[in-house]
Amino acid sequence: MQFTELNAEAQSITIPESIVNIFAQSVRANLEALALDADMPLTLFENQEYEQVKTYLQASILQMQYLLNNVELLDALHQK
Repeated sequence: MQFTELNAEAQSITIPESIVNIFAQSVRANLEALALDADMPLTLFENQEYEQVKTYLQASILQMQYLLNNVELLDALHQK
């Protein structure tokens, strides 16, 4: 389980908007990369490369979890 509560000192620090914007651009770029790669497992599946499909899907799950965490963080930063 992840620790989601920041200590009081960390919560009082103001993060500059420019840093939040750069982080948002990074999240967007990662989302675009994920979307552009969406046809890869289908290509592998059509070529009957099932082991590679499984590996790709497992990696995609990890990548999506990473992106979800970043989007949640970005949302929290925007709510401050």
